[in-house]
Order: sequence, then structure tokens, then C-alpha cells
Amino acid sequence: MRLYRMELYKICSKKLFVFSALASFAILLLFFWSHVIDRESTINGVKYTGYQAVQMDREITVEFQGELTDQKVTQIVEKYGFPNGVSEDHNVFLDRNYLNDFVMHGFSDGYFHDWEDYHVGTCTYPIADTDLGKASAATGKTLLLEYSYGWLVFTEVLQTGCVIGMALIVLALSPVFSDESYINMRQILFTTKEGKTKDVIAKIAAGMTVAIGVYAVIVLLDFVLVWGVFGLEGLNCFYSQVMEEWKWISDWNDYHNASTDYMGEFISYFLFTCFLGMTETGAISLYFSAHCKSSFQSVIATAMSFLVPLLLFMLSSVKGGLFVICNMFVLILPGIAIMCFVPAITNKIYSFTAKSVCCAFPVVVGYFLRGKFLFYVALPVWLVMRDMYSDMRLWGTLYPWMQAAVFGFAAALSVIFIVCSWKKYRCS
Repeated sequence: MRLYRMELYKICSKKLFVFSALASFAILLLFFWSHVIDRESTINGVKYTGYQAVQMDREITVEFQGELTDQKVTQIVEKYGFPNGVSEDHNVFLDRNYLNDFVMHGFSDGYFHDWEDYHVGTCTYPIADTDLGKASAATGKTLLLEYSYGWLVFTEVLQTGCVIGMALIVLALSPVFSDESYINMRQILFTTKEGKTKDVIAKIAAGMTVAIGVYAVIVLLDFVLVWGVFGLEGLNCFYSQVMEEWKWISDWNDYHNASTDYMGEFISYFLFTCFLGMTETGAISLYFSAHCKSSFQSVIATAMSFLVPLLLFMLSSVKGGLFVICNMFVLILPGIAIMCFVPAITNKIYSFTAKSVCCAFPVVVGYFLRGKFLFYVALPVWLVMRDMYSDMRLWGTLYPWMQAAVFGFAAALSVIFIVCSWKKYRCS
């Protein structure tokens, strides 16, 4: 425990970590506040902005919250009318509020595509004839009206926070092993009583604690901010009702798809995938720290392991064959890591063959499973992206085992990199 506390203090006391953490905290607060100051709401001719607009929208929604009925839709229109003010400087109706915007998009003939292509609502449709009503009937889920905008903000802030947090983890953990190699302290440490056993384990435990701690702080901060400003209503609303702002409900698979999932289901999924992404980032950072001779090399190697598959994925829209390479690239990294278990033998041919098998075997397996398994989704960059939920649900319909398999593969990658960082550092 003493070694663990020492290693944890070494990581957290570095000026780079402290200043990076403070900068990340400030960026996250500003990003959250940008969602607050952008809100506008017009109620009975009075326009509210920022925090006041949020509170007024929450207040007027309380009267109509709960199961949505045709009577409530009619009452909302009678009380607040349809939004109709337009300006070329705004891509929304100027005099909208949370309720009449909801009714216009979901239950009327009104729409707003841009300031030259819009139609002010003139009538409402029965709920049963709308996409939301049909989705509710097909899935057997109650259609609710609640002020659910907070969960949209929560997911956007969490996604941004995790991306920033990943960079913070890489900067914090890259020096854990590599700094000792850079100043030639490794061999001295290995001569101590606890150098090759407890100290290595303490470094890994401290590093993963930092990774999990960064994730926990981001989630807690996000939760408290959203709770305090927007509220936490809407977990039993449809996913698309919140994330797409009522503009898109898919009838694919008889409405049994991501768009009609409960928001609570998506939040649980997203929290778990972000946790996997952050812990895997910590594991990869520790591995490259043990593999590299300086923290700078470790940062570059870790960044490349994230950016190369992302670049391949982006280019795959131009050339489809690159997607196969992107999907299999994920398997090259653990293959290279496992090579550290190949024993040191004098016969270079045998050594080269064994290492080649370690690297090539996972790639061969990946090639044969390229059309049935999304290996690339298990990388941290994709795990923290909320838009992957729809793709995972789609693949889950075709292959029911897909989601559990991706989660298991991501967890396995973390374990592989942690074990290989321990092995690589001890044997260097």
C-alpha cells in the first residue's frame, strides 16, 4: 500500500498533470455553459435567454408532463400557439419554446428546414397518426412528455469530457515507466527488494486508478451540472425524442430499433462504454510507457495507436478496402504486445518466427471475421462516441451477441495491455 500511494502521488503531483487537469476542468465547464447560454424560449410574447430560458421551459413543462394525449397537444397549441418568427441569422423559429416546438415537430404540419424553407403549423394531427404515436403503439411503450433536454447536454458533455480525459490520461501515464528508462533508473530500482515485484504492480495500480479517477470526476461533474441546471427528467422518453429533438423516428424493424429505446437504456450503455474507453486508454498508455525509452516517445506511440485507425476509418468512405484494414488494425496492437512473452532464445530464426506468429495470428483471425465483428469499435476513440449506439443496435439486431462480444473484447484488450506492460517492463 505504501508503494501504491507513492506511485499515485508521483503521477498526480507532476505540474503537467495538475495544469492539464485544471485546463480540462475549465474547458468542460465552458463547454457545458455554452449549452446554457444558447437556450432561448418565448412564452406569451416574452423572450427569455440562457439560464432563465431553461428554468421557464422546465416550469411550463411541469403542467403537461406525463403520458402525452391528444388533449394535452391541443392545450399546448391553445396556450402557446405555433412558433412562426424567422430570421436569416437563426436556423430555428425565433418565438419557440420547449412545448410548442415539441408539438410543431412531432404532431403538426409545421416544419423548419432553414429560413427560406419552413412552414408555420396550422393544425395538429392525432397522436396515433404520427411517427411517435405509431412507435409507441408498436413497441408498447408509453409516450411521455418531459423536459428531457438535460440528457442531451449530459451526453454531449460526457463525450467531450472523455475525449479531453483521454488526452489527460495519456499525458499523465506516459512517464510512469518511460521516465525511469530515460534517466537510467530502471536497473537501480530492480536491485531493490521490491523493485521487480511490488513496485511494478504498484505503478500499474496507480496508473489505472488515475484513469478510473479521471472518468469518475468527469461523470460526477457532468451529472451535478446537468442536475443543477436542466434537471434529470426524461429517462423514460424515446432515445430519438431526446437525442434527435423529435425530428426522426425510424420505422425499421417495426419500430424496434435504437430510435425507440428508452433514454435510460442509452445512458446506461454510454456510461459503460465510456468507462471501457477510459480504462483501455490507461492500459494502452502504460504499455507504451513500458515499451518506450522516453515519455515523449510514449505519448507519440499512444497517440498514433488512436489516430491511425481513425484516419483509416475516415478514408474508408473514399476507398472501401481501407475499412477492412482499419477493422484488423485493432488486432495488430495486442499481437505486438503479446510478443513480449516470446522467450529470449539464441536462434534468431525461431525467435523471429515466434514473434511473427504472435503478430500475424490475430490479424488472420480478424480477416476471416471481418464481415461479422466490429473490432474497431473496441478502441477507445469509438467507445466514447455516443453515435455508435445506433450502429451497435443495428448490428445487434443481425447478431444478438455483438454488443456483449464488443464489450468483452474491449475488456480483454485492457487486460492484455496491462499484463504486457508488466511483462515488458520487467524483462527490459
